Amino acid sequence: GIDPFTGIDPFTKFFYSDQNVDSRDPVQLNLLYVQARDDILNGSHPVSFEKACEFGGFQAQIQFGPHVEHKHKPGFLDLKEFLPKEYIKQRGAEKRIFQEHKNCGEMSEIEAKVKYVKLARSLRTYGVSFFLVKEKMKGKNKLVPRLLGITKDSVMRVDEKTKEVLQEWPLTTVKRWAASPKSFTLDFGEYQESYYSVQTTEGEQISQLIAGYIDIILKKKQS
Repeated sequence: GIDPFTGIDPFTKFFYSDQNVDSRDPVQLNLLYVQARDDILNGSHPVSFEKACEFGGFQAQIQFGPHVEHKHKPGFLDLKEFLPKEYIKQRGAEKRIFQEHKNCGEMSEIEAKVKYVKLARSLRTYGVSFFLVKEKMKGKNKLVPRLLGITKDSVMRVDEKTKEVLQEWPLTTVKRWAASPKSFTLDFGEYQESYYSVQTTEGEQISQLIAGYIDIILKKKQS
C-alpha cells in the first residue's frame, strides 16, 4: 500500500503524487522534512555541494534557531548530521553552512522546514531512484562511475560527482530492456540509434522499477 503521508509505496519505492507542502499541518510537515533530510544525508537524493550546504543552513536554523555569531562557527557542528558523507571532508564546508544559516535571518522553524522540503522537491533529482553503475567510455577501454536514475516518466544519466543531469530519455521511448547478473541494457528503438548499456549487479531491481512505471503509464493511457 501507499504511505498516505509521502505518497510512496514503501515496498517498491515508487514515487507517485506530489502533495502540496502545508505549513498548517506541523506533524505532516515534519514527516516530509525528516524524509527529505534523510534522503539527502544518506545519498538517496543526490545533491551538489552548493545545495548540500544550503540544506545544511536550513537544518541549522531548524535545530538551533537564528544564527548567533559567537556561537555558530566552525567546530560547532557534527558534520555527518548535516552533510552527505561525500562532502564532510570538503574544505570550508562548515563555514558555508553557517553562511547559509545566517542568510535565514529570523526565519521560524516551520518556515525553514517548508523551505527545505520545497527546495528538495524543486530539484530534478527529487523522486528519482538512483543506481550507481559503470559506463564504458567512448573509444576507450575504461569504465566510469555514473548515476542511473529512474523516475515515473524518464530514465536519466547523472554525473556522479556534480549530480548534474547529463541526459534524459522519456520512459515512453523505451522499447526493450535486458538485465544480466552483471549488466543492464536499454533499447530506445527509433529514438536513439545505439543501445544504452551499463555494468551493474542491480539489473533486476532496475528492470522491476522500469516495468512498474511503464505499467502505470500504460494503465493511465487505457483509462
